[in-house]
Amino acid sequence: MTTRGGLLIAGVVIAVDGLEIDNPATASWCKLHPDDYRRRKSTWIRQVIVHTTKGRWPQHVKPGAGPGGRDKSVAEYWYRDPDGRKQSAAHLVVDNDGTVACLADVASTCAYHATVSNDWSVGIEIYQEADGGIYEAAIASTVRLVDALCEHLSIPFQIPHAYRGPLYRMLPGGKDCAGVFGHRDNTHDRGRGDPGDVIFAELELAGAERVDFERGEDLEVWSRRQRKLNAMGETLTVDGLAGPGTMRAMRRHGLASGRELDAAVEAQ
Repeated sequence: MTTRGGLLIAGVVIAVDGLEIDNPATASWCKLHPDDYRRRKSTWIRQVIVHTTKGRWPQHVKPGAGPGGRDKSVAEYWYRDPDGRKQSAAHLVVDNDGTVACLADVASTCAYHATVSNDWSVGIEIYQEADGGIYEAAIASTVRLVDALCEHLSIPFQIPHAYRGPLYRMLPGGKDCAGVFGHRDNTHDRGRGDPGDVIFAELELAGAERVDFERGEDLEVWSRRQRKLNAMGETLTVDGLAGPGTMRAMRRHGLASGRELDAAVEAQ
C-alpha cells in the first residue's frame, strides 16, 4: 500500500508509512458533526480505543481487501445521524480496503465514542461486514494506525492480558489506564465483537505488550521501570503511570518500549 495524506495531530498532518489517510483537508466528507465532539479538557491522551462498526460476534477474517468506500459512508451516516443527535462518532475509520479516514484532530478533539473515556482517548472504528467479517487489509491498517498513534501521542504500546468482560478500572473511564483497549473494556453494553479478539492478537504480533490491568500489573511494571530510568539519570515521579514524561524519558535513552528498557538494564 502506498503512503498518502496523514493523521491530523495538533494541527499538523502526520504521514504514516504504508497508509492512505484522508483528512478534513483532502475530503469534504471527512468531518464530524458539531454535536459529536468538543475540545478536549485533558492534555494527557492515554488510550487508544478500538471499535468495530457493527460489534458483531462471532467474527471472522476475510482474505485480502474489500471494495472500499465504507469510510465515507460511515462518516456520512454519523453526520446525518438518523436517530437525532445520538452523539456517536470516532476520530478514525478504517475502511475494508485498508484506507483510513481521519475525521478530526486526534490531539485536540474529544470525539464521543467511548462515553466515560472520551476526554483522554482516541477512537478507531474498523469497518465490519454484515456477516461479521473483517478484511485482512482493514486489520493490517489498524495495526499500523495504532502503532503510529502510540508513537506520536506517547502512549505505551500495551494491551489487556485477556478479555474476561469489562475491566473494572476502565468502567469509570480508566484515568490510570494507559494503552490500547477495546470498546468492550470500558462498558457493559458492548460484547466480544467490539472489537473482537483478532485485532489484539495482531497487535501482539506487532510488538504490543500484554498486561494484566485487572490486577494492576501495569502500575507495578511501570513503577519498576520508572525507578530504572531514575537510576539512569531521570527524575520521574514513581507512580506507575506510563505518561508522556515516562515515554519521553525512555526515548532520551534510545528506547522505544518498556521491554527494551528492561532488556537494556539486564544487559548492563
